[in-house]
Amino acid sequence: MNRFIVSSISKGIRHYSTSKAVKYSQFGNAGQVLKVVQEEVNENLQPQEVLIEMIHAPINPVDFNLASGTYGFQPKLPSVAGSEGVGVVKKVGSKVQQLKANDLVVPVISSQVVGTWRTKGVFNEKQFHKVPSDIPAEYLASVSINPTTAYRLLEDFVKLQAGDVIIQNASSGMVGLSVIQMAKAKGVKTINVIRNGADHDEQVELLKGLGGDIVVTEDYIRTQAFQKLISDLPKPKLALNAVGGLSATELARILADNGTLVTYGGMSREPVIIPTSHLIFRNIQSKGFWLNNWYSSHTEAERQEMFDKIFTMIRSKSLKLYIEKHKFSDFESALIRSQEPGKGRKILLDLQL
Repeated sequence: MNRFIVSSISKGIRHYSTSKAVKYSQFGNAGQVLKVVQEEVNENLQPQEVLIEMIHAPINPVDFNLASGTYGFQPKLPSVAGSEGVGVVKKVGSKVQQLKANDLVVPVISSQVVGTWRTKGVFNEKQFHKVPSDIPAEYLASVSINPTTAYRLLEDFVKLQAGDVIIQNASSGMVGLSVIQMAKAKGVKTINVIRNGADHDEQVELLKGLGGDIVVTEDYIRTQAFQKLISDLPKPKLALNAVGGLSATELARILADNGTLVTYGGMSREPVIIPTSHLIFRNIQSKGFWLNNWYSSHTEAERQEMFDKIFTMIRSKSLKLYIEKHKFSDFESALIRSQEPGKGRKILLDLQL
């Protein structure tokens, strides 16, 4: 057989490897529709493709909403679950320009969910962007959604200055914890509302340790004692709502006149209700925030500027992320753990274990 024929045959050989992934083929309850499967990965890359080995990926509320079909968009089925994570580039196509082998990368947040709950995959290079290697991989896996949401909430709605006050519910989640630390760095005081759960004392200690000025329960903010507690503080200019229902109403009531209530989540699945008197006589403004919209309407340079500022905070240890790692081989247990209330930590899948 001549060399030309041998060369032609070798170029036509398809190189496959095996990946473990979490997929869903229909919308429904996450515990029922999410399945761990084995799939082949074609490592014969197209010119713009990259082969990425995933390292870590968190379990976020958005992942449950996507699997149930109740998010702001519905992914094409079947779909690999997971909207956030960190991986390492193992191989690049012939025309890839922005990435190279051994780069650490995180997915670009968009309506085209890449599916990060897998051990490896082939992607278009534009679906990922490079991140610095001096940031812990666990942090890189968790930085694209929650800390960035916190950053935008503090930057985009009210011009905050040192000495100002904000109030938030869902304060023990990763967004809430990030808000506390970022506000502290600005000299902004925080009133933090939490659930009155079995781990109440532990949550109060954590939030105050991170710089939370006042930490109270949802019941307590309706009392005269709470009014006395905050009487020496300026009224909050900004309220951050991830719960909805009565909790959001109480935040609006506590706001200063002309204050702004921003809703970025709806954990209670109840509507945001603001009494008419607050809208008319106090000029309370109600706005919404969806991180996907921010990513899609801003440039790569603007996104990079935000990440650089967050990475600077991580390097200086003024931003800490609370993470609980689980082996990918124990996915079902990790999924259950991620749905437990009051855990206070982001559940992170170690995709190589």
